[in-house]
Amino acid sequence: MNIQNLINGCLAVCVTLLILNTFENKDKIIELENALDSSNKMQIESAYRQYVDDFIENDFDAIASHFHPPVNFNTFGSIATTYEEVINQYKDMKANIQEGYAYSIIDEIGIHKMENNQYLVCADYSRYNEKDESLFAGRTHYLFIPTSTGWKMNSLERKERLQNQSCQSSLH
Repeated sequence: MNIQNLINGCLAVCVTLLILNTFENKDKIIELENALDSSNKMQIESAYRQYVDDFIENDFDAIASHFHPPVNFNTFGSIATTYEEVINQYKDMKANIQEGYAYSIIDEIGIHKMENNQYLVCADYSRYNEKDESLFAGRTHYLFIPTSTGWKMNSLERKERLQNQSCQSSLH
């Protein structure tokens, strides 16, 4: 066996070990990315549920705290550039909500990761009066972005809520 064959054999073993190590690390990286994605989705869902509670309570300051201006209110064709404008937008929305509105229930939430670490949330909800009678069933898409103070919304748009299409399927 000559020295060249020995060197080639050693190089082949080294390359094989590097490839195996790369695959092991790739699997670990994918596992970590999936864990981070799951954690982000749990935090976003929690933030959304708190937003709904604040909406029901008419706590406009708390509602605004869930947003990161500028906020694109696509449905209304407006952009709120400050927290005060977000508050005013919600005061207008609540002033024009279905007559007799008492509370909302979240029917379904779908969360989908977008580019640049943003998440699109599809929320199906129903609104009820004091007699627990249904007033309205709707769907809204929210864009959540990471901020130094947690996940915040910076865009929302009402969507048509089709009976045979879940939030999970509408995001794909």
